[in-house]
Amino acid sequence: MLLSPLSDCAISQGYFWCHALMSLQMGFDRQGRAATSVIGILLLVAVAVVIAVVVMMASLTFLDALGAPTADAVFEYEQTSVGLRMTPMAIGTDVTVRLNGKPVSTIESDDAGRSVLLPTAPGDRITVVSRDREQSVLVQKRVDERAEIGDFIAYYTFESGSGSTLVDRSGNDNDGTLNDDPKWIDSGLRFDGSNDHVLVDNLDAQQDVEAFTVATTYTQRGPGSDTVTQLVEHTWQGNEWFIETRDNGSGGYQIDYAVGFPDAAGQVSTGDDYTYGTRHVVVGTYDGQTFELYVDGQRVASESYSRQVNIGDMRIGRDFESTSQYFEGDIHELRLYYSAFDGADVRRISESMR
Repeated sequence: MLLSPLSDCAISQGYFWCHALMSLQMGFDRQGRAATSVIGILLLVAVAVVIAVVVMMASLTFLDALGAPTADAVFEYEQTSVGLRMTPMAIGTDVTVRLNGKPVSTIESDDAGRSVLLPTAPGDRITVVSRDREQSVLVQKRVDERAEIGDFIAYYTFESGSGSTLVDRSGNDNDGTLNDDPKWIDSGLRFDGSNDHVLVDNLDAQQDVEAFTVATTYTQRGPGSDTVTQLVEHTWQGNEWFIETRDNGSGGYQIDYAVGFPDAAGQVSTGDDYTYGTRHVVVGTYDGQTFELYVDGQRVASESYSRQVNIGDMRIGRDFESTSQYFEGDIHELRLYYSAFDGADVRRISESMR
């Protein structure tokens, strides 16, 4: 098979280059050396432009496949009574901070030095993701060290549990024992309102306690076996603190918080009623002088009361004295700290527990 000179050249050099060379040759034959030089220069310029366009398109395609460069982000961490204070020292883009996959804060690119408080607990995951189209992961951090969590006495997640032990995830070994068969569900522990409860004997705080914060996420499903039911109660030498609910007789309930029972002066109640079947976060704080009650991050009651704070035994879902004040519903999370949180701290932990 015979090939033309252009075909031979195309096989070895490529058609575009060969066409240009053949044109140059034809220019020599037909117009002479001077005319050919002009045409050759024009053709070379055209070839250079085409090559530049091809290279630019290839470069753009390559960058598209790789994505935009990831912005640098440098953070410092400081332990607080609530958890970790996270401060961006350098940040090149707007980001979202997530705790266990849940967005808890945003940081703008010009917010270097502005801290974010994270109510961290053992096993938590901190993720920082850019807010641009790529959503690049800039930080992935798992909280495992005792120096990276809040001032925990006990921490119960109630999630994916089994058996007769409620595991304390604070690292203080304050495990609870299930009594009368409360049921494990996907999101917590279900109490039947007749005899189910959890007992935690002899709480250990690892240090002297002069204040506390107790926080729980729950869904009450009915009035239980009495008009009064206990979410959580603690006792020490005849003195009690507790969070309980009282049926209002019209399909709802109020919440009571006491730090000095049996002294009625050490007790407050919510002014509003809450509906059965609705999930809430309730927080009680006490610094030895003032106690405050919060529901879903909002302060609903406060009072002054002085007493010594000590650590003893705790029951979840049942009163210590009564045989009828059993909780009916689901408890999803319970945290007990040896510090009294302020309003901003309470709002932060309420957001993470909601």
